[in-house]
Amino acid sequence: MDFPGTHGPRYHNEFYLSYTLDEDVVLSDGTLHLRTEHKVVSGSEPMGLFDYSQGLVTTRDKFNFTYGYVEIRAKYPGGKGLWPCFWLMPQDENSWPPEFDIAEYYGGQHKMHHGLAYGTMRETLWDSSGDTETDFVNDWHTIGLEWTAGRAVWYVDGVARKTVTADYVPNVPMYVLLSNSISSRLGPSGEPDEKTVFPNDFQIDYIRIYQAPPPTQLVKAEPPPAAKPQALEPAKPIIAILPASPLP
Repeated sequence: MDFPGTHGPRYHNEFYLSYTLDEDVVLSDGTLHLRTEHKVVSGSEPMGLFDYSQGLVTTRDKFNFTYGYVEIRAKYPGGKGLWPCFWLMPQDENSWPPEFDIAEYYGGQHKMHHGLAYGTMRETLWDSSGDTETDFVNDWHTIGLEWTAGRAVWYVDGVARKTVTADYVPNVPMYVLLSNSISSRLGPSGEPDEKTVFPNDFQIDYIRIYQAPPPTQLVKAEPPPAAKPQALEPAKPIIAILPASPLP
């Protein structure tokens, strides 16, 4: 776990109520479970008391990439206040935005957000769309992002759901985050209510990243050297000896 949140590596900002605990990352029978619990947590990074814990994993400082296709197969938890997310952040923590929200679920709205943050820290803009039709809570789905120069395509179960073709599509190294957070009243999912189930799990069957091989450099083929002509043996003189004829 490593994420440079606004207030520390285990608590991001005021849009969240949850504090990251390593114990909320569980691998069971080949499935990754990122858990949230409603319990008092005494935090140290930063100091303070928090009402919820969360599970979070990242590849920061371990693996980052520029361009490719990244996909998970997952089942999301549902309920007001729940905020599980599959996202990409820039390896350089001082260069935000950009941010890819590949599949960010707003439990309080029953909506999956697909989005891209761009611009500057002072003037951050979003290219966003939402899906309220697909059942991400009760069914497993594959969700992916195809990222190339100047173009990004979001997929759900192999079907393109969102396409951005623009010069603000990022071209910097980014790392993967998977998190199961709790929203505050300022966040997009609202605070949990009495119907929100705890503990709950964001379940991930797999995550896969593909990249095209580097382009092959074409080298102009040089013609093979011409074969040296074989030296001809000197011609031998032809000498014919004719019988002498008597003069008349």
